[in-house]
Amino acid sequence: MSTDVNLEIDAADICERLVGITPIYLQNFLTRDLYGLRSSIKSGKVRAQRRLFSREDVFGIALVWLLFESGLRGEPLTRILNDLAEIKKVDANRAAERLLAAGADYLLVIRKARRPSKSIPEKPDQKVAMVKKDELSSFLDQFSDAGILIIPVGAKFADVRLRLDVLFDFRTQGEKENVPLQAR
Repeated sequence: MSTDVNLEIDAADICERLVGITPIYLQNFLTRDLYGLRSSIKSGKVRAQRRLFSREDVFGIALVWLLFESGLRGEPLTRILNDLAEIKKVDANRAAERLLAAGADYLLVIRKARRPSKSIPEKPDQKVAMVKKDELSSFLDQFSDAGILIIPVGAKFADVRLRLDVLFDFRTQGEKENVPLQAR
């Protein structure tokens, strides 16, 4: 068996073992090209009908699903991903990569309500902050007049990382024993 197989993660693994996203939502996000989600591993002749994902894809999907499960949809979710990735074109993988590199425990979405004025802005003022656990209370104090959505990205990414390690260890063990995964 090729060692490349260990790097390939299919949609069933993402839904059932890694992220917990429902298959229907994953399918919709991918086919409608939402939030920059993609399957970046090209399948070969044998697996032409399967979508295969990299580790980076899994973290991007996990981030989008966590934001989605937190109640964010459409344009606000896209704005958050763009702010995180620091690019105009939405890219969930890049946003997740930046969160992982920062070692953030929480993602804060800070929105100040629009105030009365002659020209009311079309969108509320929104900031996104990557925050470590020990910085959380100072951010809450600093933005006491704003609505704050606190999203525990650190815990989700740690869980996904652990599940990926278990999945890859399981597959590696199967290769060492030369036992096909379907036979177990």
